[in-house]
Amino acid sequence: MTDTADTTLSPAETPARLSPRDESRLALATSLRNLSDQVDEAVPVLPDPAPGQLLRTALDLLRQAEQIVGTAVIAERERGATWEQIGAAAGITRQSAHERWHADVRAWASTGRSALSPNSPRDSLDYAAQADRLYALRHPDRPHAISAGLDATRFPGSREYEQSLRAPGARLHAQIAELQQQMRAVYQADDKVKDSGAFRVRAINREKNAALNTTLADLYERLATAEPSLAEEHRAEAECRRQFAANNREHAELLRQDAARRDGPGAEQP
Repeated sequence: MTDTADTTLSPAETPARLSPRDESRLALATSLRNLSDQVDEAVPVLPDPAPGQLLRTALDLLRQAEQIVGTAVIAERERGATWEQIGAAAGITRQSAHERWHADVRAWASTGRSALSPNSPRDSLDYAAQADRLYALRHPDRPHAISAGLDATRFPGSREYEQSLRAPGARLHAQIAELQQQMRAVYQADDKVKDSGAFRVRAINREKNAALNTTLADLYERLATAEPSLAEEHRAEAECRRQFAANNREHAELLRQDAARRDGPGAEQP
């Protein structure tokens, strides 16, 4: 879904992106074009390929096609399709659709909602123009097929407005990433003592994780407002974080009880 030829840029140098709706459409168009190239290359032309090669090639195309389905779901969510509508299109229930593809949508949101990776030096409209040129090699009668369907092309001036809307969500995602890093550090510290019987230390770690999950829940609730097209996903994640916090607090209490039974109430350790 993303461009991999990246260099690190300062915020002032980072090219403006399009709206998430446009970016998801561009990501889907790019993925489909790449697949079409792979299909052409997969046509068997060697008279005697290695045993299993034809099947491996077909299975690789199938895996790529399955990834494109996830990209299509992202594009549908960004254009306002509900999970009920997505499930109906796939011939499955709303719940099944959500279970199958919500991780793709969450990953898309957490990495900037862009067809290009965050540090790519490329401009999204330039990237769309390149996609136009590649598409036109097969369809010369449609020289602007990709970019013509983008809101940034159809509604001049919308790009600047959409860019301004990205800032609050970007700040919240940055805070979430920092908290998740703190949580990983707590888990690593806890893993070092989990077999040592340090119940009280582990209880403290559980309380730390409970506090981090509670803060994460609040941030995801704020994201639901900052990124309304993905509000359902963010609110679901907020609820999961609240449940994780409750589970951590419950586990912390059990650890303290274990410590009290083993050492007695007066044997508190820092």
